[in-house]
Amino acid sequence: MRIIARVGPGVCVVWCIGLALPAAAQTPAPAAPPPPMMVAPPLPPATMLEGFTPAIGSLLTLGFDDLGEVGGVSVDVRELRDTRGGRVRGLVVEVTESQAITEQSFVDADEIPELLKAIDALIATTGNPTQFKSFEVRYATKGELELSASNSRNRGVVFSVTAGRLLKARRRFLNAGEMHQLRTLFEAASQKLATLAPDK
Repeated sequence: MRIIARVGPGVCVVWCIGLALPAAAQTPAPAAPPPPMMVAPPLPPATMLEGFTPAIGSLLTLGFDDLGEVGGVSVDVRELRDTRGGRVRGLVVEVTESQAITEQSFVDADEIPELLKAIDALIATTGNPTQFKSFEVRYATKGELELSASNSRNRGVVFSVTAGRLLKARRRFLNAGEMHQLRTLFEAASQKLATLAPDK
């Protein structure tokens, strides 16, 4: 009995230390790996400007003019050509929604006249053309440049410009004056393209 009494506490101490050691030696379980990113395939080109690919073995030349920026919407007019005779012309509209979100839409030269008519019609929208409380009037190009007019509670008719196909960037609450300035940039692009010689 005496031996058991003396050994018992020692065994208890050793047994308690044995339990504590594996717990202290355990490391936290690794975090679960993040789910795989799903990458969508690129959309097929919607415009000739976007889809232009130079002929194999030829040089690509890009000429462009930065025409200006209005309310976070910038416009440039450009020509892409290769040394085998391929050529496309048009404009690029870039919309900056925030420091992290900027997208582009491409507009072929033959779309610019309809784009000018559409922006004129939107600017002419000074009241609600519907019998409902709210409205939105939209125009979109093949390359998904979208212009719209809508009513707001405190600002009357306001305008927005959206660019991008897979991802979108949008500038909202532009006023009629800013839309007039944007139209001036589109008109400048049209005039520039009209002055280009076909063989240059």
